[in-house]
Amino acid sequence: MSLAVAFNLDDYAILATDKRGTLHYVDANKEDHLIKTEDTYQKLRQIPFGFFASAGDYLITECFYAECISSVAPRNLDQILENTYYRYCKLQGICHFSEMTTILLIAKGFDDTEQDKILEINIQFENIKIEEISPMNVVALMANMNPNHHFWDNIASYLRSSQEFSTFDEFFYYHFHLIKYIWQEQHKFDSLVSKHIDFYLHDKKTSKGILLPAEKLQSIPFTSLQKLLI
Repeated sequence: MSLAVAFNLDDYAILATDKRGTLHYVDANKEDHLIKTEDTYQKLRQIPFGFFASAGDYLITECFYAECISSVAPRNLDQILENTYYRYCKLQGICHFSEMTTILLIAKGFDDTEQDKILEINIQFENIKIEEISPMNVVALMANMNPNHHFWDNIASYLRSSQEFSTFDEFFYYHFHLIKYIWQEQHKFDSLVSKHIDFYLHDKKTSKGILLPAEKLQSIPFTSLQKLLI
């Protein structure tokens, strides 16, 4: 785990992650073994019904992604998570559930009557918990907490409604720079976080969004950002 952040705003939601991937396993003696570390791991992913970011067990994340993109995957989230759980349990040669895995999910409504939701999903041994992230709130996943105990409360107080800005671009750049500020502060004490940021902003009214991988963040245009909605 390194850093993943979700903002639930008024009509929008934001997901941002770094790209540090660490593959390790815990043996029968509960000793942790590091296998591989890289800064190209894609934690922010598109699925047929939205986008998600994750932190925790790499293999649970891969099982969840496989269930989401399966051509026979059910559209019911509870069933997808149940299938994820049992797919993971069937994997051979690993120590299962050595840590909690958290998935931050922007889920599009499955019909005209269901609104898009921003969910926090926690997966542990014999337990899956789903909570909706409340509006104008932030959820952050990291290995090392900021020594300033008020840091994340302050970040939540900095969130702004889109109605407070005269243009969409101003709203976008305000929260984009807030994400960059979080990374800047985390780097001051946390060596586990990569400098790369994958960024996604979601419009809950239209179920469209702007996906900006780390390699594109330096060249984003300064006008007409709404044209990037996908």
